Amino acid sequence: MNCTTLEMYLEKYGKLLGEQAAAATRPLHTPGKDAVLEMTLLRKPFEPQAHCIAAGVKALRRQRAILVCGEMGTGKTLMGQLIAHGHAGGKPYRGIILCPGHLVPKWQREITETIPDAKTYRIEHVRDLVKLPRGKKPTGVEWFVISKDRAKLEPKWRAAFVMRRGEEVPRCPRCGKELLRENKGKDKDECPGLPIMPGDMAKKRLDCPTCKEPLWTFTREPWRWAPATYIHRRMKGFFNYLVLDEVHELKGAADVAQANAAGSLAASADKVIALTGTLTGGKVEDLRPLLFRLCPVSLIREGYSWSEATSFAEKYGLIETRISSHSGGSENRQSKGRASRSTTRIVKPGIMPALFGRHLVDKTIFLGLKEMAENLPEFNERIQPAYLDDAQQAAYGKISGALQAAVRDLIRQCGPGGAMKILGPMLNCLMAWPDYPFDWSLVGYTDREGAFHPVVKPANLDRKIIRPKERLLLDTIHSERAEGRQVWVFCEYTDKIPVLKRLAELSAAEGLKTETLFSSVDQSKREDWIAKHGKNADVVFSHPGLVKTGLDLFDKRGNHNFSTLIFYETGWSAFTMRQAARRSWRIGQTLLCKVLYLYYSGTAQEHCLELIGRKIAASEALEGKFTSEGMAAMAGEDSSVQMALAKNLADNIGTTNASRSWQKVGAVSESTVAINWLDDFAGQPDLLSLIGG
Repeated sequence: MNCTTLEMYLEKYGKLLGEQAAAATRPLHTPGKDAVLEMTLLRKPFEPQAHCIAAGVKALRRQRAILVCGEMGTGKTLMGQLIAHGHAGGKPYRGIILCPGHLVPKWQREITETIPDAKTYRIEHVRDLVKLPRGKKPTGVEWFVISKDRAKLEPKWRAAFVMRRGEEVPRCPRCGKELLRENKGKDKDECPGLPIMPGDMAKKRLDCPTCKEPLWTFTREPWRWAPATYIHRRMKGFFNYLVLDEVHELKGAADVAQANAAGSLAASADKVIALTGTLTGGKVEDLRPLLFRLCPVSLIREGYSWSEATSFAEKYGLIETRISSHSGGSENRQSKGRASRSTTRIVKPGIMPALFGRHLVDKTIFLGLKEMAENLPEFNERIQPAYLDDAQQAAYGKISGALQAAVRDLIRQCGPGGAMKILGPMLNCLMAWPDYPFDWSLVGYTDREGAFHPVVKPANLDRKIIRPKERLLLDTIHSERAEGRQVWVFCEYTDKIPVLKRLAELSAAEGLKTETLFSSVDQSKREDWIAKHGKNADVVFSHPGLVKTGLDLFDKRGNHNFSTLIFYETGWSAFTMRQAARRSWRIGQTLLCKVLYLYYSGTAQEHCLELIGRKIAASEALEGKFTSEGMAAMAGEDSSVQMALAKNLADNIGTTNASRSWQKVGAVSESTVAINWLDDFAGQPDLLSLIGG
């Protein structure tokens, strides 16, 4: 058979490629062949967890940091602490855990329920660290837990200036120069000639333009010093192990305080164990800063530095280049009218499989929930469109048309960058208006001089009418209730655009027992809130970010079981959606788990779901999951040849003799082998000719 297409090539040689890929790898730990660690514990891990723990210990013996990517519900808390405990080998040690605030009590509870005689301490302020015996070695197992909000808690700042009697202009405390604003032409608030505000001196940490004297200073609150900074400067080597929980929330590449705190702690501990259920949000920039902070060796070896985000994205991501031009004068090509041309590069969802083999395969452990238990109930994701009624359709068309016309005008006047000032208000309006077509005022943008330019006033419709998407939601809740199922509904717009409040009122008006979880409920008390208010509720409304990590919407004791989750609205974060969607699919769950995504067809909501779908498809593929179900179905056809090859290899490795003998965790090694082996094909001309390489 002559192979003229990639599909034909894979059909003919896929099995052979899979066999060679499996043979080319040397697993560090093979379940079914290698033994698990023997440890004296108060509770034993499941067999898949035990093998991941053994693999993690082996990895830490050869390197400094590892990543554990376990699907929500696989027990990352247990695995994280026991990888450190197993690596210690019975010797006394100290570990520190950085986690979201609402998970601090959970970490303390799970450690004391797992490791005999383990002591746990909570770090609230830097003064809790000052009291620790820095020169004294541990005598047992000691774990310290700190929330990521507390770890970054920096000192307060105040302005440092002098005011002469009778003057209203502040002066530098060193040289006495008047502190006046300069005209930088960028910030509308920086009006030249006016005094610099004291708040700006402290907030922006300004220096005197003449003598460079700092115009800010610390307040007298020493306990406000960031604990992470104190550990980095004063306590290096004090902690043997660092566990970073929900590490995907600590990936910030810019000057993000929580991410920098994680980096400071990572530089201070001997070994680092990073835990997450969602390794990426679908873009390479989700991984690059994280890898640099935790395990940069492979990146440095390849020649990358911290600032080279673009070149890294060019190699391992998907970049769309848009070239646009507009004329400032005559349309005649022979005229002397000036024309400008601009190039815009946009990083789109997509990750090249080669990233896995070069920077992840040697430091990442993957575990899926299906690999943990054989008797899990079915997990069903469904995307359900609603359709605008006549009044909505007519009004939405006018709103969309006016905003798009304003964007085109700004592009003609100022180039592509000029439209940025209106894109935010435009997107917010087109996403939110269909769900809440009431109480809208003028939508527009503000220019550099602070002048507001109105574009459109969205129509305010009759709030007494229940709109199609609202009716779809209410009917679904009634249907689930009739089957004895509890429903949890996620909304993105909860404050200035009170979609959540309206839905809760409509639900209660139809006789449904309704509860609403607000952000005002402290993080540490949300687990108790769910136990108290969820017991008798038919439906609970909340923002997905309030429950996305560490909280279970299914109680094994039978107090509550929200087995149906509905995203009435979706944001732009694949991390948040993937995390929140798995809150009820847990070991011990007996009911079918449903996740429903609602959207208005033909609106910006549909385009948002398509983008999130591409992010999720790319993220799951990097984790070895090649599916076309749920949100990934919104991604459309996979245009990546490398991803298609990886999928075929993963499928074929499962038929080889080299696949894992223990089938419950087979997918972990199969995807790892498949994607990693792509690097070896980089120089094969016969294959590259078929894929246009």
